[in-house]
Order: sequence, then structure tokens, then C-alpha cells
Amino acid sequence: MSTEDSGLAIPQFGTKGRIWLLALVVLVGAGLAAWLYQLSQGLVVTGMDNVFSWALYIMLFVFFVGLSAGGLIISSVPKFFHSKRYDSLAALGVLLSFACIVVAGLMIIPDLGRPSQLTGFITSPDFRSPMVWDFGIVVVYGLFSAWYLWLLTRRDLAKMGSPLAFGVQDTETGREADRKKAFWAAAVAIPLAIMLHSVTGWIFGLQIGRGDWFSPLVAPMFIMKALVSGLGLLLVTAVLADKFTRYRLPEKLVPELGKILGVFIALHIVYLVAAERLPIAWAENFEFWAITSSFLIGDSIHFWIWTVVGGAIPLALLVIPSVRKKVWAVVTASVLAIVGILFEGIYLVFTGYTELNIGDSPGVTTGRGYTGIGADVWTTVGAYTPTPIELLVSVGIIALGALIVTVGLRFIPIQPGETVGLHERDTPVTDAAVADGGCERDERARGE
Repeated sequence: MSTEDSGLAIPQFGTKGRIWLLALVVLVGAGLAAWLYQLSQGLVVTGMDNVFSWALYIMLFVFFVGLSAGGLIISSVPKFFHSKRYDSLAALGVLLSFACIVVAGLMIIPDLGRPSQLTGFITSPDFRSPMVWDFGIVVVYGLFSAWYLWLLTRRDLAKMGSPLAFGVQDTETGREADRKKAFWAAAVAIPLAIMLHSVTGWIFGLQIGRGDWFSPLVAPMFIMKALVSGLGLLLVTAVLADKFTRYRLPEKLVPELGKILGVFIALHIVYLVAAERLPIAWAENFEFWAITSSFLIGDSIHFWIWTVVGGAIPLALLVIPSVRKKVWAVVTASVLAIVGILFEGIYLVFTGYTELNIGDSPGVTTGRGYTGIGADVWTTVGAYTPTPIELLVSVGIIALGALIVTVGLRFIPIQPGETVGLHERDTPVTDAAVADGGCERDERARGE
């Protein structure tokens, strides 16, 4: 059977797709140049110091680990329970998971200052440190995600005649065997993803010197963050892929997944935040209003963006069935939820570093050069603002992740061959239609 007859032909990038690719490559190049500059000058070009030793890079590391773990869990649970209902999202979710873990892993490198320090995790690991365990799990998880994606798509790759099939043949017996292997892969993926983000949470939760982090609920909070952000990213990407590529998202799945997202947000923002904050408020205050205000009222703008913009508003959009049926409402709720999880990470880092363990004068040294004006090398309150260098490096790494997803949509058959019937339209997509990766469809394919 020819590639064209198989219905899995890889079309070419159109004009918009090429512009999108060029923009991503430019951003990756800018990030690389900024990182090289940071290497030449040292971490002094960042906003980090002795007080804020974890900042933007670690915030984004935690954020993208959560996106990756959540995406893998959401994609694997249906496979584990032998449900074909969400097959059209499985490979896309694993692709997103792989891209996000690559971004997360790369965020560690500029944070270390010198890439050579990575060798310490291998040559002289201290297994008492959760950082060592996190490094090992990130590496194993990344390799597993790549293999898992190949397992889910290799028969269709063989059907296309793609060299990425690596000699695998497309046979019905092979597809049946792969369905069984996908079950066992999912059985490994789910605990691996939970372990990945739990260990990341314990990096914070085991810091007994940081009162705002030392909590037994940090790991469960991190898992819920992963589920909210991972499902939100999957929904947004699936809707965009359906609009701009040959990928087809069954419209009936959008409100269903929106309902699940609403449940995740409610558990995260309403239950777990209450479970974490109420005992602290109760222990520190003995009057009713003092307890209530400490429990309900946030202490920074980051808290409000996290709980209101990223929690209450999307929950309001998703709780009403008539609104949840609208794609724009689910996408808006997903975007706001992702933004909220990002600011939760910012809130987490800032609450840990703003209040120092040494509150008496002169405090601690910032580690920055003395300017000759007052005692500006000492501080009793932490302060941090990311520099343009940090922002450029971070944007460049994120652009690399977006490039992985774009190229993946172009070369990997994300749409399973056996579920094409779920996405057929009145007028089939022709070879003249645009490519995966962000280009326009053929006018006839859109029914225009």
C-alpha cells in the first residue's frame, strides 16, 4: 500500500508553518546566545544571589515537570483501563510530555552556572539529597517518554514507510501486541510520573529551614498541579492542532475533559489549599476572624493570580454545563488554569525566600558587589527580579520545546490509524491540505 493510499501521508509545511518554525528557531538562537553570555560572565548577570539561590530557572523547571507528569498521567490512564475513547489524545499527550520534560531538564543547566557541574550527579552522587533522585528520575522519565511515544506510533510510522519505524512492520498481529504493551507501558508511566513530581515536591517539602515549604502536603499539591496544568495544556494543544493541522479532535471530548479539569481544579484550589492553610491559620491565631482572614486572604498578588485567576474563574466556566459545551470556554479555562499553576510556582519560591531565617540586623550577605552606598551587601528581606538574560534563556528553551511539538506533529502520526473514522468529515482532507505544524487547511477540507 502506498503512503498516499494509507491516508497517513506527511504533507508539506505551508507559509504560516514556515514562519512559525522560523520564529521558534530565532527564539532558540537568542536563548543560546544569552546562555553563552551568561557562561562568559557568570551568574552575576542573573537576578539570583545568596538569598534567592532558586529563581526563574527553577520555577520553570518545576512548572514544566508538572506539565510533563500531568500529560503522561492523563494519556496513560485510559490505556491502563483499556479504554479506546481517548485514543486520539494518547500520542499527543505523550509528545507534549516528552517536549516538556526536555524543557524542564534543560532549565537545570543554566541554573547550575557551569554545565560541568552536572557530572557531579553521576560521578559523586549523594543519595541523601532529593536533587540526586530528581536528576535520575528526570533522565529515566525522558527516555521512557520517547520510547512510549514510539511504541504508540510505530505501526503507523511503518504504514507511512517512515524510517522512524526502525524496521517494525505494520501487521494486525503487531498492532494487537502493541495494544498489550501499551497497557504495561501505562502501568509503568503512571507511577513514574507520580514519582517524578512527588520527588520534585519533596525537594521543597524537605527543607526544614524553610517554614513555608516544610509541609507533608507538598507532594500531593504537586501532583494536583501536574494534573491541572497537564490536562489544560493537552486541551489547548489539541484544539489548536485541530484548527491548524490534520489532527482531528472529537468535539464531544472537549466538554468531557473540561468536566474532568473542573474536578481537578476544585480538588487543588478548594480542598488541598484548605487542608494546607487551615491548620496553620488555626495554630497561629485564636480569634475567629483572625483564623478566617489568615485562611482565606492571600498575602501577595501571586496568591490571588493562582487562586482566583487560575482557580475560581476557570472553575466558574467549567461548572455550568451549557458554558462547558463551548470550546472557547474550555480553552479559556485551560489557559487560566495553566497561568494559575505558573504563578503558584512563583508564589512558592517567593514565600520561601522572601522571609529570611535571620531576621536581625544586618541579616545575610547578598553575595553581590558593594557599591559604596550604605550596607547594600546585607539584607534581612529577600528580593528578586529576573534579568533580560534569564528571560531570553528561558524563552529560548521553551521555544525548543514548542519546536519539538511542531516537528512531532509534522513527522509523527499523532492520529491513530485505527481511529480515523472518529474524525472523518463530509469532505476528506486532500494532499493539497496544509501540513501538521501550524498551516492552513485546504479550503475544501474545511467545507468552505
